[in-house]
Amino acid sequence: MMNATEINPLKLTAIAVGLAIALGPLAAPFFGSKLAGEETLERARIGLNTATRADPFAQYDVTRLPGAGLPKTLAEVTSGAGIFSQLNAAIEAAGVRDMLDRDPPFTLFAPSNEAFASLSPDDVEALMADPQALQRVVAGHIVPGRLGASDLMQGRVPTTLAGAPLNVAVEGNLRVDGARVVHWIPTRNGVVHVIDRVLL
Repeated sequence: MMNATEINPLKLTAIAVGLAIALGPLAAPFFGSKLAGEETLERARIGLNTATRADPFAQYDVTRLPGAGLPKTLAEVTSGAGIFSQLNAAIEAAGVRDMLDRDPPFTLFAPSNEAFASLSPDDVEALMADPQALQRVVAGHIVPGRLGASDLMQGRVPTTLAGAPLNVAVEGNLRVDGARVVHWIPTRNGVVHVIDRVLL
């Protein structure tokens, strides 16, 4: 009779192969799911590293709309975008909508609704009730000519229709009189620069 130490090596090999075959289907789901989980995690990590942030202004950028043809006018952009509803009301009340719908080109520094929300409701109400002050404020956001971001960064000092020069600086972001330019939209008759503060 053979003891355990005398078992033929060939028999040990055969036993090992038999066990591997028998246990293979049981082990496959464990190792397969583990590898699949690691692969999924790695793909997720790659996706986070390569993903680009959604542009909150993309829906308002008329140059990105499919089949848009020629870009819209300044007036069409401000009246058609929900983020400019307060600015559009000011433009209408100041009587400058027609001007922003025609040539020659203008550059409009456009405060968003969030920018207007930083003012007190009483200040906004008083401004909207004073036609002369409103015209002056709206004119202070409009510059003759088409000035893109690169033009402003090159040190050009634009003068508004109100007759005041705007201080342009690059401090991490492009800033105009302290207001941060968060986006810009080219139009058929000029450029809209979205800013985060009302220029007063």
